[in-house]
Amino acid sequence: MKKLFYFLFFLGIVSCSTSSDDTLGDQQNIADLEPNKAFVHYMESPKVSSLQPSWYYTFTYENGRLVKMIGKFVKSESIWSPDSFYSDSFTTLSYHSNKIEVKFSDNTYYTIVYTMENDRPKKAELYNQFNELITLKTYTYESGKIKIYSKTYNSLETFYTYYLDSSNNLIKSEKLEKSGGLDKSLTTTTYSNFDTAKNPFKKLYLLNDNFYEKSLSKNNYRKINYTIQDLQNPEYLPGSGNAEWTYQYDTSGQIVLYHPL
Repeated sequence: MKKLFYFLFFLGIVSCSTSSDDTLGDQQNIADLEPNKAFVHYMESPKVSSLQPSWYYTFTYENGRLVKMIGKFVKSESIWSPDSFYSDSFTTLSYHSNKIEVKFSDNTYYTIVYTMENDRPKKAELYNQFNELITLKTYTYESGKIKIYSKTYNSLETFYTYYLDSSNNLIKSEKLEKSGGLDKSLTTTTYSNFDTAKNPFKKLYLLNDNFYEKSLSKNNYRKINYTIQDLQNPEYLPGSGNAEWTYQYDTSGQIVLYHPL
């Protein structure tokens, strides 16, 4: 039961980040894939909505840049309640010099303003409907490593570290949460079973934390293993779990995110 709790908890907190300098510099490359439709169960967790063919996102691009996504997935916080999908909800992206503004059609996340440098985020500011800053993220890039620091208005701090291999594929992430200055939990995730296809998430990385994490790699991981440690109660055994899935591929070996079911 404890492992099930940690698994559900993990799926709800999939984190964010970017890739090594070479990969990050390709975020806005015109050669990157531009999927126009995608099933939710390919985009979100591998165990989500696999039998819901009516649940899919659509994407719109202008001049090689993503400007809109239609569809919103909400994962249930309870094992007793179903997940939800809102086909009329949408997200828009607007580009202003070195800033990208992401707006949501509902009031769940309001507005995010990204400050960019060399085609990669340096800062992300999340504002509520009163234009008050409620979360701030800063990004630091090193060779084969990305670090992200996030702080919310309630003093919750989160430290993300992403590690990439020589092929520019994400191999490990660490997520440390602190509250009131005290270490709270540490989630360690490893990524494996990569394919050789191009990554279709490259132009979707600012839409949500899950897409952002998937965009980091050159290719596509199809397996994750993770542990979650309770740092405030070290006598508890860590929660752990894994997930594995498959994509569909076309005749040229590229991922197909939307197809007849």
